[in-house]
Formats: sequence, structure tokens, C-alpha cells
Amino acid sequence: MSSPVEDGERRVGGRYTLSAQLGSGAMGTVWRGYDEVLRRAVAIKELKVPLGIPEREAFAMRERMLREARALGGLSNPHIITVYDVVDVDGAPLVVLEMLPSHNLATMIGEQGRLNAQQAAVVGYATAGALRAAHRAGITHRDVKPGNVLVADDGRVKLTDFGIARNSADAPMTTAGLVLGSPAYIAPEVAAGAPVTPAADLWGLGATLFASIEGRPPYDVRGDPVSTITEVVDGDVPRPRDAGPVSEVIAALMVKDPLQRMPLDEVRNRLRPLIADPDDPLYPGSPDSPTVSAVPAHIRGPEPADVPDPAPSTGVPLPRPRVSASGPIPAGGSTPLAAAPGSFPGLRPPHESGTFARQGALESSGHGPAAPPRPAPVATTGVQASRRQTAAVAATREMPSWWAAPLVVAGAIVVLLGAAGGWAATRSIAGQSPMSTVTVTTDRAPMVPHTDLLGFSVEVPETWAQYRYDAAGTTGVRFVSPDGSEELSVQRGSTADAVLGGLTADGLGVDTVSADPAAPVAGTSAGVQQTVYRTTSGSQDRTTWLRIVPGTDGVWELRLSIPGDSAQTTSADLFTAIARGFTVTGA
Repeated sequence: MSSPVEDGERRVGGRYTLSAQLGSGAMGTVWRGYDEVLRRAVAIKELKVPLGIPEREAFAMRERMLREARALGGLSNPHIITVYDVVDVDGAPLVVLEMLPSHNLATMIGEQGRLNAQQAAVVGYATAGALRAAHRAGITHRDVKPGNVLVADDGRVKLTDFGIARNSADAPMTTAGLVLGSPAYIAPEVAAGAPVTPAADLWGLGATLFASIEGRPPYDVRGDPVSTITEVVDGDVPRPRDAGPVSEVIAALMVKDPLQRMPLDEVRNRLRPLIADPDDPLYPGSPDSPTVSAVPAHIRGPEPADVPDPAPSTGVPLPRPRVSASGPIPAGGSTPLAAAPGSFPGLRPPHESGTFARQGALESSGHGPAAPPRPAPVATTGVQASRRQTAAVAATREMPSWWAAPLVVAGAIVVLLGAAGGWAATRSIAGQSPMSTVTVTTDRAPMVPHTDLLGFSVEVPETWAQYRYDAAGTTGVRFVSPDGSEELSVQRGSTADAVLGGLTADGLGVDTVSADPAAPVAGTSAGVQQTVYRTTSGSQDRTTWLRIVPGTDGVWELRLSIPGDSAQTTSADLFTAIARGFTVTGA
């Protein structure tokens, strides 16, 4: 239970005192904490269930957070933020983490520009070590990106947020329309709807290294999430500038075929020569702990000439593959536990004995346009041989918008685990105004057949993107219009009564709901019912047509959802056309 203490603090788990809020994202809040038993500072991450999520999804989210945090508690690796404890407070999980004064890599790149090859090698080497340990323990990170890589004040590099506070990022779509994730770093096969495997982390590592040496994400189509994801799935893989072995590693990781990506052991082997320095006193005999420390500004690499001005990024877009080819979140990512960052530190390689030859000096500055003024370099503490844990953590600094804007995407984006939603709601949650123009699809739009392995067939508009999601123990498929305003979802249900009984504000996770009585559909088989319901969530209104079709085992739910002010007659005709062609091919 949570109990109040003096000065607005609160105590949880009988031993942890929460004081200042260090940061907050779409999926979680990070607090400064103190362990009164072991007398040490800790960071405490509290799951924040987004408004509008149905209780069953919120419950699944909490359960998953607990499950993954417990699994991570068994990991011990110098490049992974340590999980100390998991506390259940009134049904909500709080995860007690290692306190690490650090800078988020995304923030550092956004403020200081691209890394040189040696700096990127340190990041890649450490992150690959963290992922290797996690994969050996059966854990897949699923959201490797600069925002989840921390560079400590003492130079250590650590990976954080192994799904602990980003369950919706795996399940980017919820009934409320909240989508979380990282479109610029998502693996193509995951964006296209395939299950997440450890190979997705390899792509994320490559994309993170790309951003490190380019100073920008590998994909960003005008800041539009759907276009960005479409480019991830269907576009060419970008290639970074020549940074020697680092560029070669990036090219070998960012391969669209998951089976052809470079293994983590090979990544470390390729990068290790770049960070070997037997004369470095910071890491005597410690090749597993490459670190980053201060480098004078005059030897920092040149700024890229083609980096666009920072522009707001939306969120977790999903691809727009053609429907005929089946297949597809937080303040974006982790909340950095860091002081306001100074200039990006350079590399002081660790000591490493004779397996590899020592690499030469840091890359020198090249020619190019003058870099914009940067904050003056700040002194770092250096690396302590004991790898001490530091207690103090300063307030989180806001990230530049093009790196840190919550990747909250609309429409029905699902990468792993989610349920229905709406584009306008996500834009509102992300701090954006709802789209002013909505294109309404008519029943005369070109349609293409979609036969799904889940056991159904349906014709859908040719231009709509298709995504899969998991929610409440069932898998569904969602089709989304190009502008994200309209969505068609198909999933299983237990019984018609259960489906209709779920049309409540609590069940749908909305403020209000009004539903017409369900009625049989003329000209269809026995048991087919249809209703229309309207929901409000904040300032967002939506209208949804629902048809329930009996199956061999349970029922099928077919829903078309549109913004409340759209042309409802046109959409009703579209739903009629789609529902008329819906057939059950399996159970």
C-alpha cells in the first residue's frame, strides 16, 4: 500500500520513499526514491495507464509490466539498468531501478550533433553486450533507440526500458486510440505485422548507430508517422556516411531479412578494435565496459550538412503496405534520469590486451558548414574502477522535439498487443490538434480481397493499411485509411451477449457511450446482429458500426469506426458493403 509521509512524499512497499518527479512520459512516471532499508537512492518507475484504456487492457498492461520486470530482475550486466524490486501498490506495479545520473543519447545527439566513429563504437559495443545478455535470458527489448540508451556522467553506457513502461508500445493501439512506439527505429518485419523476435533488436541497434553517426533518425518522412512507417516497410534501407567499421556494422544490422542480420557477438568483435586503448587508465583490464568521457570540442567531428531543422515528430506510425499483401510509445521512450546535458563526451577507450591492434587517434574534424553554437563542454567525473552507483539525479531536461516528441501514432497501429482506437484521439494525447480535414471512403472505392489465417475473408479499400494486434487474449486485424481517420477491425469474441455487454464507458474506455439496440440483419444467416454506437472521449467523438457474426467457436466482431462529424451515411454504406463480403473461413 502507499502511505503519505511528510512534505508531500509517499512511502510504498513499506521501505521506499518517493519524493520528486524526475520525468513523465505517455506510459510512465519516474520518481526519485530512497530505499530506507538499504539506505540508497533509487529510481522508481510507476506505470501510467493512459486515459481511455479499457480495464481489461489496463489489467493486462499491469500484469505484463510485473512479469517483465521480474524477468529483468534476474539479469546482471554492466550495460543494463538494474531492476532492484517490483512493488504492487493498489494493483499498480512500481519498478524500483538503479539510479543513474546520465544523459539520454537522443538528447545528447539532438543538442551536440553526431558522434564520431569511436564514440558510436562505444555505444554499439555496450548496447550489443546488453542485448546479448537479455537475449540469452529469453528477453527481447523491442524498442532499441537512442532514447533508451543512457550515457552516465561517469561514462558508462547502459540500455534501459526493456518493455517495463512501454507495454502499449508493444501494443501500440488501444481502444482509446493511443499508439506508442518508435517509427524511425522499428524493424520492417515488426512494422509489417510479424511477431517480434530478437532480430528486431538487431535492426534497432543498427538504426541507433545510424542516428549516432548521422545526427538524425534513419527514417523520418516529413515528420509524418504513417509515411515514415511506410518507408520503413517499403522503402530502401538508408546507408550512413563512411565511418569505417561502424558503417559496415550498421549495414549488416539494417537488413530487411531478419535472418541475415549480423549476430551480436560479431557486432562486438567488429567494434572492439575501435575502443581498445591499453594506455587508458580508466578501464584497466575491463574490455566489457567501454565508456564515453570528455573530448575537446576542437576534435569533434563535423556536423552533417544535410540535417534538417528540428521538426515535431508524431508518433508510432505504421506502415501502409497494400492490403492485398497481408501482414504491420511517451514521451518517446524512456524518461532519462539525467542532469541537463553538456557537450557530448568523446571517447577514452578502455584498456584491452593484445587480441586486437590499437586503433589510432580520434577522427579529426573535417570540412563542412560551420556548426551552430553548442553548449560549452562540461567536465565529467571520469570512470571509477569500482563502477560506483551515484545517488543524486538531476531533473530531466526536455529533449528536442524531433527526437523526443511522443511517438503517439494514430489510427489503428498495432505492433504487438493492442485493441481498437482513433487517430484524432492520439493526436490530442500527443498534444496535437485533431486533423482538420478527413477524407471519407465511399463504398465505390476500389476494394481488394483479404483472406486471413485467423479464419476470415473480407474485402477492404485498396489503399487501407493492415495491422495485427493482440488484446484480451485474442488476436485481431485492423485496416486503417491513409489519413488514419477511419478504421476497420476484425477480431473474435466469446458470445454476442458478451460483446454487446462490453459497450459501456468502462468497457470501451471512453467518457460516454450510447448504443442503438442490436438487431438481426436481414438477408444474412441466423444469429448475425448489428448495432451502431457513439462514443466521446474528451473532445473526441466517434461513431462505430458493429456487426456480430457467429463462428464455429464464439463470434466474430466486425467494426468500422469514423470521426463523429464525418459523413455517416457514406460510411454506413461502406460498412454495409464490407460486411456483406465478410465470410468466416475457419473457426
